[in-house]
Amino acid sequence: MRPSRSLTASSARALADPTPMLSRTRLPRDWERRPMRDFGGGTLILTRAAGDNAELARDLRAAGVKVIEFPCIAVDPLDDPSTLGRSLRTLTSQDCLVVTSRAGARAVAQAFAGDPLPASLAVVGPATERVARELGFEVAFRPSRADGECLGAELPLPRGSVVLARSDRAAGEIVSVLRDRGARVRELVAYRTAVPTDAVAPEEVRTACARGAVVLLASPSAVDGFTRAVGAELARRCRLVALGPTTAQRIEQLVGREPFVAARPALPAIVAAISQAQRSEVPA
Repeated sequence: MRPSRSLTASSARALADPTPMLSRTRLPRDWERRPMRDFGGGTLILTRAAGDNAELARDLRAAGVKVIEFPCIAVDPLDDPSTLGRSLRTLTSQDCLVVTSRAGARAVAQAFAGDPLPASLAVVGPATERVARELGFEVAFRPSRADGECLGAELPLPRGSVVLARSDRAAGEIVSVLRDRGARVRELVAYRTAVPTDAVAPEEVRTACARGAVVLLASPSAVDGFTRAVGAELARRCRLVALGPTTAQRIEQLVGREPFVAARPALPAIVAAISQAQRSEVPA
């Protein structure tokens, strides 16, 4: 298993500054290995759930970036966690349990309450793997790229079932890929992702959006929450960065603009995408 990488302030300044601008917004994988100038005095809005932004926010602030944390989703536990626990305890050594987020790993750990996991465990990426190991789990598999589609394509299929423990709003691509490969798939809701329906963005966020802030959106749910909070008109004024193709597709559906897309969800690639977005023109 490859170790996850952390981003320091110095490495944040040493990331990509591709020129000239590309006609497509998907970023080449080697951008993160090229020199990067300072962020340029712009503002970055982070929209993930409270607590999920800590590492990225800390490192970018250390690199001189103005960061506004504006959580547009919330991760809520199940009303009755025992339901998840009973389902998970039916797993056998022939099965593979898949978690695709840190919240999913924590929910599984709570459900097992310290008991050993009877099935092998697969995770979507380094952040989830790190949390799973901290919780005492042994990780058997992690794909070469941290997204659900790649996980579904590369996962060694078990003799039993592939059991997904995820959000109630999780995307369905991984299920389709696994079933197309002949896997027996079970889906379990491990936690709920809440998108506020009546949230209003604070003035600091609205002002930053009007000035063309860079906004990092990590999930379709975050896109929904952000667009509801600031309104479609202000969202179109922002330079939007998506983590993954599913999030990018949701941005195009709701905002009508093609976002910048990080090459992968690792911190260096995210910062490379943020940097490129900052150097683009503010949408008219």
